[in-house]
Amino acid sequence: MISDKKLNSISVALGLLLTAYVAQDLHFNPRWYGDNGPGVGKLPREIVAGYMDTAYGKGQVAAAAKQYYTRKTIDVTPDAPYRSDSAPLKSTVRLVVAEGLNVVVQHCVEGVGSPQEVVDMFRTSNGRIVWRKTIAQAVNGPSCAASSLARPVDLGLKPVPS
Repeated sequence: MISDKKLNSISVALGLLLTAYVAQDLHFNPRWYGDNGPGVGKLPREIVAGYMDTAYGKGQVAAAAKQYYTRKTIDVTPDAPYRSDSAPLKSTVRLVVAEGLNVVVQHCVEGVGSPQEVVDMFRTSNGRIVWRKTIAQAVNGPSCAASSLARPVDLGLKPVPS
């Protein structure tokens, strides 16, 4: 059996640890340092959507990187052909998977050179993109609609009756 004195000591220690954790979290939160970037306070999926809208939809890749990247962002594939400022690109999103701080977007990009099937992988933290990797493959046709990935796939699944 635990004595009252020991239980009080454990309670005080846990309270101090919790207080230290909250103080540390508040201290290193970017909102306390005036970081009011467009992704601060948003979900990872919203951060990536904002980045892609600026980079692809408006064709402002440098501005998107300035707004959404940190100074320490690791971009594993920075030299992709559609990663420079240009006219707005058409991006046909096929799939978005968001798990925790990671977001993966499978899409087809048209507008610079031949169309590309692209998988963009992002890791976010505190409203910013901290890691990015891109895998791209040329479409075997004149447009994204001609891509083999654009065709619907019948998995043979039947809807569950309600």
